[in-house]
Amino acid sequence: MDIASMSYQNTLLSIAGAGLLTHLIFKRTETHEPSHLAALLLGFPAALTPLVMHHSSSILGAGSTTFLTFWATLGASIITYRLSPWHPLAKYPGPLICKASKLWLAVLSLHGKQFTYYAKLHEQYGDVVRIGKSGLSSILPSVTRLTSASCSTGPNELSIRDVAAVAPMMGPQGFPKGPFWDGRIPEAQTVKPMIALRDKTEHTRRRRPWTRAFSTAALKGYEDIITTRCVELVETLAHQEGTVDMAQWISFFAYDLMNDLAFGGGTEMMRDGDVDGLWHLMEAGQKSAIFMSHVPWLGALFLRFPKFANDLKAFREHAKKCVMARLLRGSPHKDLFHHLIDEDGVAANLPTIFEVISDGGVSFYAARSSKLLKQITRLRLQAEIDELGDDAMDYAKQAHLTYLNSAMCVPHSQPTLSYNPTLSPASTQKRKHASVPAGPERQPALRRRRKNHRAPALLACLYTSYVPKGTSTFIPFFSLHRDPRCFSPLPDAFLPERWLPPAQQAELEPGLFTDTEQENSTVVLNANAFIPFSVGPSNCVGKNLAWMEMRMLVCRLVQAFEMRFGEGYDPGRWEEDMLDYFVTIKGRLPVVLTPRK
Repeated sequence: MDIASMSYQNTLLSIAGAGLLTHLIFKRTETHEPSHLAALLLGFPAALTPLVMHHSSSILGAGSTTFLTFWATLGASIITYRLSPWHPLAKYPGPLICKASKLWLAVLSLHGKQFTYYAKLHEQYGDVVRIGKSGLSSILPSVTRLTSASCSTGPNELSIRDVAAVAPMMGPQGFPKGPFWDGRIPEAQTVKPMIALRDKTEHTRRRRPWTRAFSTAALKGYEDIITTRCVELVETLAHQEGTVDMAQWISFFAYDLMNDLAFGGGTEMMRDGDVDGLWHLMEAGQKSAIFMSHVPWLGALFLRFPKFANDLKAFREHAKKCVMARLLRGSPHKDLFHHLIDEDGVAANLPTIFEVISDGGVSFYAARSSKLLKQITRLRLQAEIDELGDDAMDYAKQAHLTYLNSAMCVPHSQPTLSYNPTLSPASTQKRKHASVPAGPERQPALRRRRKNHRAPALLACLYTSYVPKGTSTFIPFFSLHRDPRCFSPLPDAFLPERWLPPAQQAELEPGLFTDTEQENSTVVLNANAFIPFSVGPSNCVGKNLAWMEMRMLVCRLVQAFEMRFGEGYDPGRWEEDMLDYFVTIKGRLPVVLTPRK
């Protein structure tokens, strides 16, 4: 047909058809290459503009008509499909705005309150909520068996608040990691940090030196380092007057300690304060990082620009400098990097220098685990620690303090309460405020039978449901740890007694645990739902160090001080001020310290 003879209506239909074709291309490729995006979103409608020239009086008018028609059709096609009953996740409930685009959650995450948003969604929609689509288009309506292969299509996403999903999703045979980290790591970075690895075999290989670094023997060598920093914090706090911000001081303590443990020293925040702005830089970088995690295709695109996410890039450069300095100067003691670079010569395969540098920044984020210490001020805990006297800093004896373990670390083994002794223990406060409130992302991936041949569409079973290929899933720790079906009574409360044996529960809190006339008297403790350090092959490798650090510092602080909140401080503000940028950003905690005699 002669272009000049096409009617205006047919011309617009041709442009709309091009928009639909572009949607199909995005469905197949999920491309975020700038040249490909420019060709599809700009070049395609530009090439169609001459069709409208015969029906317009100016090039500007023709171009405006073409581009608006093309983009409107493309957008309408994408949104219509995502909201349609033909979408593979159509049966899962969720807000329309989340079904239409993950950009909504990406923007919401900048406010740091995504964990409370997820909690509200689960209260409204149930245990499985469809919360978004982070790719440019939508996945094809097919499903596949879970494997370790990566999936090229951008994910839809389900939030699952159900203890039955923990093992199949995160256990030894669970799903590989999702694309959460893809938007935070530049594509040009060929060696990814271990935490970002989606290949399960490669992750296992890279994790081995970390496992040695946090073994029982290695932890024994860290005791003196931790003790020294605990003593320094107590002595520093003893010279402070009036109300102190314990959140800030424990952050400084944790940062100094992790530098000692990871790099053989290098910072003195407890002595000098954050003079270089490193703690601020670490936290500020998380804001842009969480946005990019929600829309990894956009993060991969933006990270190509040198001025984007400056805080994040600056802190990673600082971490690399710390690693290089440690490699050059060595360490006076067996620190974390002693094991990571295998200075004992026990590893069959040494990690490359690029792998060591890439993993260096992860050590800094371990400093955040100490935030749990700030609310443990009960008299029962104080009395138990006082009984140790001069042995209060003996880690072996700390491990047997019943109330300390219940307030912080180890739930009592009670089969009748569904306690699984193989699970990672952690504190009740960590149950309330996990360091990663939203939980880590997982994604069923494509299985490959042989090169360039994909398996037929098969089902990947996740507890009672099915997860289509390319669908990201995660368990919101904040919501699961407050589920009354798993923790009762008072699922939202800091209640160390819930982890004690029944006899001690009845003795210490008879009104809660023995009064059968009370509606909330039924004791429920399902430790399978208690996963603050995650579970499975990708769980927190440093959890044993976190327990040691928390026990030792709590014992030292409780022995040294009487603690109360600052005048006029509402403890409810702690949760209100807490921000979630994948890792938790905490607010102020004003405390008055009185030295004990």
